[in-house]
Amino acid sequence: MRAISRAIVIGNGVAGAQNQCIGLLRALGLSDRYTLYRVNRPRGGINDKLRWLPINAHKQLDSAVEWIRGKPAKKLMPFPAEQREVLEADARHIAKAAQQTFERDGPILVVASGHDTITLASSIKKLVPDNVFLVQIQHPRSRLHRFDLVITPQHDYYPLSPEAREQIPLFLRRWVTPRKPPDKHVVLTVGALHQADSDALRSASSVWHDEMALLPKPLLVVSIGGPTRHCRYGADLAMQLTASIKSVLPTCGSIRISFSRRTPMIVSEIILTEFSNHPRVYIWNGQDPNPHMGHLALADAFVITADSVSMLSEACSTGKPVYVIGAERCTWKFSHFIRTLHSRGAVRPFTGTENICEKWGYAPLDDTEKAAAEVIKAVAERGWRLLPYLIHPFQAMEKSDAATIEMGNTSRESKGKAPLLAAAVHHNRRAGGYKRGAAVFDLILRVCAVAAAMAATITMATTEQTLPFFTQFFQFQASYDDLPTFTFFVIAMAVVTGYLILSVPFSIVCIARPAVIGARLLLIICDTVSSFFSSLSLSDGDGDGFVLSGAVGSYTGYVSRGCVGRDSVPGPQRQLGRQLARYLPAVQ
Repeated sequence: MRAISRAIVIGNGVAGAQNQCIGLLRALGLSDRYTLYRVNRPRGGINDKLRWLPINAHKQLDSAVEWIRGKPAKKLMPFPAEQREVLEADARHIAKAAQQTFERDGPILVVASGHDTITLASSIKKLVPDNVFLVQIQHPRSRLHRFDLVITPQHDYYPLSPEAREQIPLFLRRWVTPRKPPDKHVVLTVGALHQADSDALRSASSVWHDEMALLPKPLLVVSIGGPTRHCRYGADLAMQLTASIKSVLPTCGSIRISFSRRTPMIVSEIILTEFSNHPRVYIWNGQDPNPHMGHLALADAFVITADSVSMLSEACSTGKPVYVIGAERCTWKFSHFIRTLHSRGAVRPFTGTENICEKWGYAPLDDTEKAAAEVIKAVAERGWRLLPYLIHPFQAMEKSDAATIEMGNTSRESKGKAPLLAAAVHHNRRAGGYKRGAAVFDLILRVCAVAAAMAATITMATTEQTLPFFTQFFQFQASYDDLPTFTFFVIAMAVVTGYLILSVPFSIVCIARPAVIGARLLLIICDTVSSFFSSLSLSDGDGDGFVLSGAVGSYTGYVSRGCVGRDSVPGPQRQLGRQLARYLPAVQ
């Protein structure tokens, strides 16, 4: 039986998603045996407004823009100074490493979280299905058979509930809800996975003892997140929070307040104005070491804004009293999550009338441990086993340092013949030569043709059976007396416009990847077929007729023309056809 003794974490740059992956590895005993990779989107400028695009399309578009601007392509995106050791995720490189080291080191556990990691993680699984075990945290909104296991909170399936389905238009349900109820691939949790296990809290208690243990009791920790799409707030919540804190101060020994990266400036300013000079209130300035783990270990009670599933999950795993503020502002699955915690007795609303000295008990959340047990079970069903490291220290994580492992060297690598697995290397992309130039010219022609065809379609559809658009250029009068013929022209031009629009992305691919044959070959075939059928419909017996042509491709010339025969065209249209034929000769 082969043993899994190493892991790969694939994140998307969001701390909460990455912490869930590392928390799972801690529960599995692999916290010091993983390599951290990251899927990165292009940043800066217009890229920040294109995050709705699929990540692969976003990268291709950015590559095309960078080439047009004359900048060399970069293999890896630059990272902030504190993240220089984080590697850019590459599915083929990771799959190759897993395959080459499988016989010596066994399979690799791949843990990914975040929407942008879904395609890459599933690609690794597809490339080397016999060498990796893939765990995706959070519902991927795609076919679950692409993963060995999916770990997701129960509220991710809230859209399937009758209450939620009434709020979603029918045509949107496929895109915003899971397609099916959870199956054997899915492990459901109450909240989010995290790193705040017993070992972590013990270590944090020791590290922060001198600063917090001697503070007057009870110690109330206030953790403030930030508004989200389904949990909106601003200065109104800050005012409510400050008023409630002032009300409970007499029952507190001391209060410590911390903000997250998402906290709006207006919220933090209101809190600072009210409490920055209070002798019993400490506010973390964001510059000193982050006291979050110390707060979890040494606090007597918590007040947490309702927007943060991660902070609520961590606090509720301690078994200490947790108060929530802002729950009434949350909708959708956030509201469902808060209701679930309330039904378990884990949280209560923070109104300002509480006695912080009061204690109450509930069953702490243990989602991370339960998820780890399910992973071990699924790995065993695969015929493998987990081989956790014998020592399970927290020291490697105290300062948020990412632990890394060696992927193992093959004989080729030891001789310096193998390519580097991952490093920040700049590649000067080879010039595409005439292929890229032709692709750029092709794209320009297609965009122009789209504009022209769309304008013609709109003009024809809104002329009320007349052609003032053509009349003003050719100095003659013409009108449509035959409505079916008129409708034919509108439909024909609409089809041409649709085809041209659909062909533009393939033209962009030809620019970004000049050596790719598939996209160019598809364009050539489609343009040729379009030209062939257009040529068949062009002839009307005596060389005249209604001719509608447009140059839309650099490979096959004119790719779309529409005409009707002489016998089917009434007098005015026939006259118009002869006039246009003089000015727009058809290219056979």
